Amino acid sequence: MTELENAVQIGASIRNARRGRGLSLRELARQLEVSPATLSAVETGKTRVSVDRLAAIGGILGVRFDALLPAAVVRPAEQPRWGGGESGLDVSFRVEEWRKFGPSSFDPVLAAALAEMVKTGYHGAAMREIAKRAQMSVPGLYHHYASKQQMLVEILDRTMDELNTRSLAAINEGTNPSERVALLVECMTLFHIYRREQGFIGASEMRSLTVENELRIAESRNYQQWLMTKQVADGIAAGAFGTDRPRQAARAIVVMCVSVAQWYRVSGPQTPEEIARDYARFALDLVRAAHP
Repeated sequence: MTELENAVQIGASIRNARRGRGLSLRELARQLEVSPATLSAVETGKTRVSVDRLAAIGGILGVRFDALLPAAVVRPAEQPRWGGGESGLDVSFRVEEWRKFGPSSFDPVLAAALAEMVKTGYHGAAMREIAKRAQMSVPGLYHHYASKQQMLVEILDRTMDELNTRSLAAINEGTNPSERVALLVECMTLFHIYRREQGFIGASEMRSLTVENELRIAESRNYQQWLMTKQVADGIAAGAFGTDRPRQAARAIVVMCVSVAQWYRVSGPQTPEEIARDYARFALDLVRAAHP
């Protein structure tokens, strides 16, 4: 299925779900804080929709975000995506298996760029060295990506798409506020361990993006923080959490999960799963919740 076909099917799913809820296009656009013209373009497949925007639509319409995806978009891990610089939804795992991490779905060029940027930093990563790692010529490199900036943007885009998709799948497993916070913390911690090179670049190279690209990536990162903030707020509203500093607690929890990419070592005394379980308990202590 082509990206255009995916966009058309996703748009049709959104339109059907909206009509099923009895919402007008204008009302849904108002709740999403976008123009009716933008939402119309999404529903007709003329504009692709990001994972975070799709999740927001699902939340308003009362449907799981993955119910809005065509079956072909949720691909099994053995079918990696050769991106060639094209952006879009990169869901290379079954959403119900959000705890499982196989090899990254990065194509050989992005994998080489990631490795070189981790080693030398964005500005120190030479296109010639990236080409050598990818086992191709420098002109061959430019056939897939127009610039090193595009490579960095694609790395960060796909990283956030995967993290947000896994996070939403984890939240959807929870049946109460404590479970949802614990599952989200578990997911974020596992992601930043198993995808720690991507997490490292996300933490260190935002400064290397152009202003336009930085704003777009920052929106996706802010969405990840919003997910945690919302779970904490929901827990307080339900009487499940007792913290009087919900926003600060939510931010501290996210920082705790993200920072694991900076210090985790395979040779350490704990497995990723043990660390994730510990962090879930720490998070529940922060919001003063009973442990599920």
